[in-house]
Amino acid sequence: MNISSDLPTMSTITRIILAEDHALMRDGLKMLLSTQPGFEVVAETGDGRAVDALVRQFSPQLLLLDLGLPGLHGVDIAAALKAEFAESIKVLVLTGDLQPHSVRQALAAGADGYVHKSEDSAELLQAVHAVLAGRQYVSRNIAAVFLPRSLRLDAARDELVATPREREIMSLVARGLSNREIAELLLISVLTVRTHRQNLMEKFSLRNAAEITAYAVQRGYYTPS
Repeated sequence: MNISSDLPTMSTITRIILAEDHALMRDGLKMLLSTQPGFEVVAETGDGRAVDALVRQFSPQLLLLDLGLPGLHGVDIAAALKAEFAESIKVLVLTGDLQPHSVRQALAAGADGYVHKSEDSAELLQAVHAVLAGRQYVSRNIAAVFLPRSLRLDAARDELVATPREREIMSLVARGLSNREIAELLLISVLTVRTHRQNLMEKFSLRNAAEITAYAVQRGYYTPS
């Protein structure tokens, strides 16, 4: 575990922690992030058990988290951190596993963004900026293998079709808007937004905002930017 000895004090600095068990990957991520003004990697680790203590010590705005960490799985780390710190820390998950079950497990962790390790550096930076701006982000490679249970269980049946309003709601959720913000934008009540959201989640077997985002990207209702 390496910790920066020169911590930033400026309020404009975005503090970042890297949790990745491959040293070469960490080095590459640090080099990439150093190209972005105002980004500072304040700590790094390859041990899942060390992440919680580092987050408490350095209060980062962003955690880049590999799911396959030794000691403690990234899904458990992300779920615990988001449950305790909510929006005060953004969690961007990095994974090399594209098995549908693993993708669904990752999306259930409650992280703010999900990027496959095969994506290029431009997409990773796009994901970093998106989650820091408060948007959900699911990379195209991850979205491509995401398949809701409702479609997987009845593959012979014609694919369920989202209504124009459902597509609209999904795209706005993917942009990171709250129910209230969506209601104000569409000039409808918050209760109506909640109802639409609950109905589409039941219809397509979606469990959270990350899965809504993945489905929206997969179906072309939303393009990450």
